[in-house]
Amino acid sequence: MTEPEDPLLPAPRSWPPGRTFTDAEAVAAACDGCGARWNVHNSLAGFKLRCGCDAWVTVPSIATPAPTMALQPAANPAMPLTVRDEHGLVQMPGAEGETLHVAIRTDVAMAPGTVQRANVKSQARWTNRTLLEFLAMLLALLSPQVLAFWLSSGNEYEYMLPFASLASGALVAIVVVTSSPVGLLGFRRAPARHVAEALLATAVALALALGWMALLKYAAPEVDAHEFDSVVKKLGPLAALFVIAVTPAVLEEVMFRGLLQGRLLALLGNTVGMITTAAAFAICHGAPAVLPIHFGIGIYLGWLRERSGSLWPGMLMHFLYNGTLVLLAT
Repeated sequence: MTEPEDPLLPAPRSWPPGRTFTDAEAVAAACDGCGARWNVHNSLAGFKLRCGCDAWVTVPSIATPAPTMALQPAANPAMPLTVRDEHGLVQMPGAEGETLHVAIRTDVAMAPGTVQRANVKSQARWTNRTLLEFLAMLLALLSPQVLAFWLSSGNEYEYMLPFASLASGALVAIVVVTSSPVGLLGFRRAPARHVAEALLATAVALALALGWMALLKYAAPEVDAHEFDSVVKKLGPLAALFVIAVTPAVLEEVMFRGLLQGRLLALLGNTVGMITTAAAFAICHGAPAVLPIHFGIGIYLGWLRERSGSLWPGMLMHFLYNGTLVLLAT
């Protein structure tokens, strides 16, 4: 039986198209993807048809009442934004493994694994935006360093690093603010237990890193794992701390644990997203000799970010780790 007409809702679509049915001939159905209403000939009761939004519409059997929930107008039929997790990330309804046929917006922060359940079009849009935002962040972070190296012709490059770091910070801030809310969600207060954990983890990471560098020096004396020495000697401890500890602690955590991890966890799920973020973090440091250390620290920082819901503990650990290496090189 067809539903009574509601002037606030669009007219029902019919299948076969262009047909007008009597109450005895029609079965009412509704699309869970876009909320569109359908009047379907009763010969198709119990079957499925493809809606214009690309979702499948289940036509109820004649003995089953038509669904009513999807007939109500929604605030945003493309993607409901009312369900959020404890970190403020948008969750989508549906069982695990069920494909989401709604259009998932790229300008909102989604819960881990949400886009993994999306259709191909939504996944492609999210992948493209993730790559573009990450490339924009890389350009903002590295272009001042490249420009400083070019202007100095490679000579006395270290003296220009403080100015390049300030420029990188300004450019990264512009990218984060203008791109999406994903990179800004981590600027919230962290539980004290995670701050204390970051302090303890710093000590463990330093012990592992120093042990790894000692092993490298013993096994391959020609490999230089002390990447900060020249900067510290030319700039002095305070300026070196700003360039090597303060700037990376803020910018790299926003870039990797903020924007990139937020995107990849929604797109790939918790495990694969965190591993991919840590791999990108390690590779972008461009130090093959200590790549395992950077990868391990990247995994832990990502895990800490997810549990604390904040970027601050990771920034603290990042600063203390790099800062201690600077002081050891002094």
